[in-house]
Amino acid sequence: MNRLLILLILFGSQIGLSDFLLLPVYAARHGEMTFLALYAIFKLVIVLPLLHAELVAGRLYRITPFEWVQTGRLGPFAPIMLSALVVAVICVVALTLYNASWTLAITGDALRDRLNEFDRLDRILYWYELGVDQVQLSRWIVLQVVILAVLAWFAWYGIAFAYAVALPLCLMFILMQIPQSGALLDAWGWGEVTAEGVQQALKYALLSSVAGFLVWYLVGTRLPQSLPTGYWVLSVQLFDLWLGLSIVSAVFPGLTIIPASSGDAGLVLQGLVEQIARGGEDVAHLRLFMLVAAVVGMLSSVPLLLLISLSGSGQTRRGGLLLALLAAALLALVLMVSVQVESALTWRGQPFSELLSGFSYSLVVPLVALMISWGVGWHIPPNQVLKQVNPRTGGRYLAWRASLKFVIPAALALTFTRDSLGLSGASLVEILGVIALVVVLLQLARWVRRQAIYPGD
Repeated sequence: MNRLLILLILFGSQIGLSDFLLLPVYAARHGEMTFLALYAIFKLVIVLPLLHAELVAGRLYRITPFEWVQTGRLGPFAPIMLSALVVAVICVVALTLYNASWTLAITGDALRDRLNEFDRLDRILYWYELGVDQVQLSRWIVLQVVILAVLAWFAWYGIAFAYAVALPLCLMFILMQIPQSGALLDAWGWGEVTAEGVQQALKYALLSSVAGFLVWYLVGTRLPQSLPTGYWVLSVQLFDLWLGLSIVSAVFPGLTIIPASSGDAGLVLQGLVEQIARGGEDVAHLRLFMLVAAVVGMLSSVPLLLLISLSGSGQTRRGGLLLALLAAALLALVLMVSVQVESALTWRGQPFSELLSGFSYSLVVPLVALMISWGVGWHIPPNQVLKQVNPRTGGRYLAWRASLKFVIPAALALTFTRDSLGLSGASLVEILGVIALVVVLLQLARWVRRQAIYPGD
């Protein structure tokens, strides 16, 4: 692949819908500027080494994640890993389709000036009518599936073309939002650093890069060994941080109207509708914001689809692509039904949408990041890594390798344990008891095997 194609994919895969719908809410709830500073630090200290590790592994193995699993190196665990990867991709794509359908519906109304001069009753009725209008949201989901199928059908060239359209829109939005960034610095303060804020900042830094995980590995399979990529990775992260600051500066006035009492992505959309309805000088910026969010939302799933449809030779598995899109679309429609007021799709009092979101973001993302850190940090020979990272700067390499081997696994374990344990609805004592029982049974099985009670002959 040529360098322009590579850069478009690297930059585009780091821009997701969560940047637009979740980052402002998390920042408003967990320290404001303090959260943004922690988020920036984790993007540079945790996410950057992980993404660089993906490029290193991709250039070394030269096969896709699915082909790597099928090589038999994982033994009997290969089918489990393959199934888990497919399910993870389908779940994340379904969540993105669902959230993007709401964004597209509201963006269409904003661009047609339907939200202007809404009074409070109008806004309440608008949200109620949009929530029960399953036909309109279903149409947006189907439209996304068609667009994604066309883009993923052409693989690298389709996704590069899409990002060639989306990235200039993002850059235009950033430049238009520079004056408002000063207002954000004046309005927001530096809150106290808390354990909750640190955990949420690290969690969101990983969530915002979920599309880049494993996709950068795919890009690495197409790169020559001698091509330096260190400055590319740093540039991508700096661009992502700049875009995030611009997004927060555009949305934060709306969050003061709608209290950010929960992490629901709908809070940002509600705040935007309130701002547009009230009018003012910033309405044009807000419409551009929603247009960019809608375009990015439609494209957020393309990199993930490449994971299950692209082979190491560059050919696209059309059947697998269409089946994955169909499964994700059906799951997105189930999500749409589950958020109704009297939905029967609940688990221990939680809506199915929250359960799926917790599974995807509290289990899938940290496990994928841990696999990258463990595989590159501990199992790739140092001389293979040195050829790609920076063979003339040993200190930088040692810091990068130490981060992969020790810092990142510890941070992931501390950050995601509580969220992951809470998914089943069981108490902490019950879950720890099950873990202890499993450990005892495994040790007993090893002891029995050593005693040769069942000899191989």
